[in-house]
Amino acid sequence: MKTFEYDILFFQVKKQKDYDAMRNALNERGADGWEVITAEAGDYGYITFLKRETVGTKAASE
Repeated sequence: MKTFEYDILFFQVKKQKDYDAMRNALNERGADGWEVITAEAGDYGYITFLKRETVGTKAASE
């Protein structure tokens, strides 16, 4: 059975350059195997939820 780990990142976005920084950070995470599940816009920026498959697997009965 596949297993996953999760991470949450917050990005404060006020100017166009902040989007560039957000994109760069997400691309770095993507290179490490992380995938964005969803992103939510808030009053102060974006919260992104990420996941990646873990190396080990668990038996279905565990």
